[in-house]
Amino acid sequence: MKTKGWLIYEEEHAKKNKAFIDWFLDEAKELHIELDFILQNRISFGVQNNELVILLDDAPLIEAPDFVIMRNIDSIFNEQLERMKIPCFNSHHVSAICNDKAKTHQFLAGKGIPMLDTYFTTADELLTGNLPLPFPFVIKTRTGRGGGDVFMVEDSEQLEAIHAQLFNRSIILQPLAGSPGKDLRVYVLGEEVVGAVLRSNKSSFKANYTLGGQAEAYVLNESEITVVNKIIQQFEFGLVGIDFLFDEDGRLLFNEIEDVVGCRTLCLTSDINIVKRYLEFILQKLTTGEKSI
Repeated sequence: MKTKGWLIYEEEHAKKNKAFIDWFLDEAKELHIELDFILQNRISFGVQNNELVILLDDAPLIEAPDFVIMRNIDSIFNEQLERMKIPCFNSHHVSAICNDKAKTHQFLAGKGIPMLDTYFTTADELLTGNLPLPFPFVIKTRTGRGGGDVFMVEDSEQLEAIHAQLFNRSIILQPLAGSPGKDLRVYVLGEEVVGAVLRSNKSSFKANYTLGGQAEAYVLNESEITVVNKIIQQFEFGLVGIDFLFDEDGRLLFNEIEDVVGCRTLCLTSDINIVKRYLEFILQKLTTGEKSI
């Protein structure tokens, strides 16, 4: 029998990632995996007749998938799958921690991982005068992705404008990194570093490729690999991107972990078939019976 899986996206991101979705479906065929692409809005889940249930197109599942690749952010759905003995990549633990910048820094603090001072607050607190660091500093929403909802604040006037824009949002505050406009994404599959991409932007303190930055392949040195491995040891990853900033001496500062990581820059800077490797990784996990990923 073929291994059966689901590839789940929400509608907006599915439209932007059609080529990536097709890549998954093509590689799955080559590996004799029956992979179905499913939009999250086709799924309902919860408790029915005192039991956990997942409905697809309003009907109970006749046959559950052997695994799910979750490309949407919904950690409670990830957990529902796992409680129903359906392996989810990435797991609900990775999703719940890594899609919240405050939780990620809180979880990794005290584990020997260098990072910027990071303060957890809300936008409504910005104008109270209770600022834990001087201008200039960076404001990020806790759940922003792809460089969105990230702002550098240089004075009180800018602070007031951002406060109005982020009304009632949960945020983090950080000082500006020593090398603004440059960051590093390290692609991790399970416990393995599969590639790294240096991103830079001369016109912005944000280095994201989708925001106009440049990308080039990067080779980690021994001390950088040590830092990455300290993070890997704290999780059971499927496929993630670990993002770093640089201090004034060029050393890594942990920034965030992308659970639903985009692979565009990895494809542009290497010949790594990350989709095939991810599917092979999943098959290996299923074969060894490792269910919580």
